Parts: sequence; C-alpha cells; structure tokens
Amino acid sequence: MLDSGLTFLLYLVVKYAAYTGWCYVGIRWLGARPATLRSALGAGLVRLLLGVFFGLGIFLMGGSLHWNMPRYPWLSYLAVYAPVRWVEWSILSLVVAGRPHSFGTFVFGFSRRERLWRLGGIVVSHLADIPLILLSGGVKEMLPVGRFLC
Repeated sequence: MLDSGLTFLLYLVVKYAAYTGWCYVGIRWLGARPATLRSALGAGLVRLLLGVFFGLGIFLMGGSLHWNMPRYPWLSYLAVYAPVRWVEWSILSLVVAGRPHSFGTFVFGFSRRERLWRLGGIVVSHLADIPLILLSGGVKEMLPVGRFLC
C-alpha cells in the first residue's frame, strides 16, 4: 500500500487528468470557442477545485454526523455524491458552454447533449474515485462519506 500522501497526490493527478479529458469533450460539444489543450486544462482545474470545495464540505458534514457504516456503502456513496456532482458539473457547464443560464437550465440543463455531458462527467468522477477507494483499503474504509473525495 502506498503512503497516504503519495496516494492522495496520485488521486489528484488521476482526477485532474480525467476532468481535463472530459472538459475537452465538453468544450468540443458545447463550447462557443475552439477546444484546445489549454482551455481543457483550465476547465479541468476549475472542476478539480469545485470537487475540493464540495468534497471538503461532505467530509466535514459526514464527520460531524458520526454516521455508522451503512449496509450498502456503494448505494450510500452514489446517493451522496451523484447529486453533488450534478451540481458541480452544472457549475462547470457555465464555464465550458460560455452561455448564460437561467435557474431552470442550470438545474436541468439547456440541451440533451449538455445533460448527457453532465451525466458523463458524473460517471467520470465516480470512476476516478475507484483507485483511491481500492488503495485506501476498499469500500469499508472509504465509503460512503467521511473520507475526502473530490
């Protein structure tokens, strides 16, 4: 098992790479500007920082509630993180799409393609969590909350 600092650094690198790649897709699909590596790297960084902000909030809330290990940790993980990640990718849609949103389009998306991009972003986020979950001792050690995931 890796040192916890090295594990977390590896986790951030994996997340940043995954987010940058998915942001590149979003810029190509939704953006008002040409997709470049630079724009994808910037959007990926914004997404990573959003994840840090919301992930710390979940971590602090989960720690303060002293939740016991649920019977189905994967379902609890998805129930907590999927809606939060919808909000995170919704915020990022404002950056990537380059167009103003109303509250309704912020919540529900402004097109089918943009909603699919948000859902894909949620899948990317969850898949990028798997290495940290496995390197940190598995499901019983990491899920659903109480550990920092971004």
